[in-house]
Amino acid sequence: MSRLRHGLLILGAAGLSAFCAAVAAAPASAHGFGERYDLPLPLSLFVIAGAAAVALSFVIAAAFLPGGAGRGAYPRCNLLRIAPVRWLAAPWVTATLRTLSVALTVYVILGGLIGTERAALNPAPAAVYVAFWVGLSFFTALFGNLWALVNPWSAAWGFAENLADAVAPGRSLSRRLPWPARWGQWPAALVFAGFAILETVAAGAAGPRALGWILVGYTAYNFAGMFLFGRNVWLRHAEGFTVVYGFMARFSITEVRAPQSVCAQCSSNGLCSANADDCVDCYECYAAASPEQREFNLRPPCVGLNRLGVVTPAVVCLVILLLSTVSFDGLSATPEWLVFSTQFLLRFPVFGGYIANLVGILGLPVVFGLIFTAACGLMMALSGQSQPDSRQLLRLFVFSLLPIALAYHFAHFLGFLLVNGQRFIVLVSDPFGWGWNLFGTADAIINIGILSPVFIWYFSILVIIIGHIAGVYLAHVQALRAYPGRRSALLSQVPMLLLMVCYTGASLWIISRPIAE
Repeated sequence: MSRLRHGLLILGAAGLSAFCAAVAAAPASAHGFGERYDLPLPLSLFVIAGAAAVALSFVIAAAFLPGGAGRGAYPRCNLLRIAPVRWLAAPWVTATLRTLSVALTVYVILGGLIGTERAALNPAPAAVYVAFWVGLSFFTALFGNLWALVNPWSAAWGFAENLADAVAPGRSLSRRLPWPARWGQWPAALVFAGFAILETVAAGAAGPRALGWILVGYTAYNFAGMFLFGRNVWLRHAEGFTVVYGFMARFSITEVRAPQSVCAQCSSNGLCSANADDCVDCYECYAAASPEQREFNLRPPCVGLNRLGVVTPAVVCLVILLLSTVSFDGLSATPEWLVFSTQFLLRFPVFGGYIANLVGILGLPVVFGLIFTAACGLMMALSGQSQPDSRQLLRLFVFSLLPIALAYHFAHFLGFLLVNGQRFIVLVSDPFGWGWNLFGTADAIINIGILSPVFIWYFSILVIIIGHIAGVYLAHVQALRAYPGRRSALLSQVPMLLLMVCYTGASLWIISRPIAE
């Protein structure tokens, strides 16, 4: 049996156990709904069932995952061999999509600046928080890196470069300064941290006007960076969402692939295909390859996370920040957090709530980072091996956390997406909130009961457990790659199992609180 089939057998068996655990333990719901739902069984039974499913996946992986699973091979099918897919990948199609993306971004900025100040009727909040952050992240994690294709700042700069080349052949709009090595991808991490603070702390205070000016500032930031360092270098290191969506896309069922020979001219200096035969998920190399060399592959989900590439401290920070951000988004909706934030409101009546949320969004990544670091130290101790050391283990296993972050992201935001996504029905007829009714949908009523709490609870249980099972699988694969002996690899995974079991319980508790209260 092939390596991948072993992996799929593990995921399939564990997924079945997750479903059985969910059914055995039964319903509740998500935040954002006015309807209360009483859990049919004590929450502790749900937590035990979820933890048991994750633990069972550990046993299955330990028993059946072959030693060669760490090599990273998996089956794939090049979709560009199918005529309709080739037509969709034609240059005029991609150029049309990029043009639409730029036009929509201009519309969103204008909407924020000149549209109504009522956030519910202004396109900027809906576009940024609903379509861009939640909707696009769902699509990226499931189907592939759409952002790499339609990033409006990249597209606009690309159009400007083509125009400049047509007017003065060989002329570059960028100064192409060398990127300071010490900066790494820290600018991207800071961008995402800023967005996390905006989304979880300041969203209520940052109305459409503020959001419009933030988008203007971010546009200037990207254009200035691309002018100084070049488009690809800037996107790779400093455009936060290019980096974050690139991480998410590793979980998806598609990839782009190019031969390693084209990597010599890549802005990563060939690191995009480090220790690999081909270059995977690097859109710069994909664009540089000839049409005959390009592959747009269908692949099993999750396996892209086994190709680590170069994992820097900034990458570790970004993954932990992504995990903690979605966790805090749910935690901040619990009654317990309301009690905590009330203490700040009593001391600081005007800004107390913002201070409490700022403490949470900045403190939780530190807590997660310390816990994960401690787990890696324990992994090294239990394995009986001095190499890899704890710092290397942080880099080896950090992407095992990504399916957990994605699973909680889906569980937390599904209801939000389906309810608030209906606002676009109104915006089609009244694009700036000025009272227009172009297509007769301006008076459409949002159905807040589109999903029942029962469905949300079942969905949340299932997706959270499957995410943790995927994390267990990925961690086992990395352990088999890192350690010479199977026993050392197995022992090293005990702390990861405990970490994922604890986080499974914590996630289910967070999801359940707004439902049952």
